[in-house]
Amino acid sequence: MTTDITIETQKATASFSLEGGCLTSYAIKRDHLYDILRPYIQDKESTFTPQNTASFPLIPYSNRIKDGQFTFEGSSYQLTLNFADHPHSIHGIAWQELWQIKEHTESKIVLELNYISEDFATGGWPFDFYAVQTFNLIKTDLTQHISVTNTNDKVMPLGLGMHPYFPKRKNTRLKANAPNVWMTDQTCLPKELAKCPYHWDLQQNPLIDTLECDNQFELWDGNAQIHWPEDNVTVELSASSNLNRLVVYVPKGEDFFCVEPTSHITDALNPTSKGMSLENTGIHILGPQETYKGWMTFKVNS
Repeated sequence: MTTDITIETQKATASFSLEGGCLTSYAIKRDHLYDILRPYIQDKESTFTPQNTASFPLIPYSNRIKDGQFTFEGSSYQLTLNFADHPHSIHGIAWQELWQIKEHTESKIVLELNYISEDFATGGWPFDFYAVQTFNLIKTDLTQHISVTNTNDKVMPLGLGMHPYFPKRKNTRLKANAPNVWMTDQTCLPKELAKCPYHWDLQQNPLIDTLECDNQFELWDGNAQIHWPEDNVTVELSASSNLNRLVVYVPKGEDFFCVEPTSHITDALNPTSKGMSLENTGIHILGPQETYKGWMTFKVNS
């Protein structure tokens, strides 16, 4: 596994793995490298996993599908339960595939994945697609564009997202304008949408240490701020208007947290359980040869 495919400017550097199409590091250059995203550190006793990287793509859906099961256009599907002993399928399949380099310059890299569905009875995603990720560094700032093209001769459901991991430093704060949150069951499936309780009110710029959550906030206006006051560094995270939901994951006792722009709600492929239509969940119905796009940008102030 190669994690030293790099792009850089005079002010920042980023590295990538073709396994999962992942970012493995993103740091700005001060008197030392200062990590904006949590860097991947190889554990010699374990195999590579995107969950230990700096960020990975969520294609063709984000978060969970209940029991790995869904019905679309009259056909029922069973996906592999792909997350250790977790009871649901999680985060699509692009993070489990080997990507290829389409273009690579000093400050830009383009990765591509031509996914061909095999016998979906084995639990694979049942629709073909072609995905492209483009990463550009300009000074300290990193932008990621994702496009997905339906290469089937029939429609397919599609969701997008990104899964960046940030270092949890002393007095780290997160601010975002997303007034509502999905309350969840013990396996993180959504139960009801509610106004954010005070301790989860991202509009109040809370300390990360007070959050301890794994929940989806909506509707999000596409702008968030991560602030490390001890180092006087702020990251302005922005995303395209179709990525209007935000998953915030702050696990107890860990040295990282996640702020994930997504296009749809969790378990969106099972909309009737939430009294919704598929379109209202944020899932896009992509026709043959149609392309769906989204982007995310990190702008660093220091």
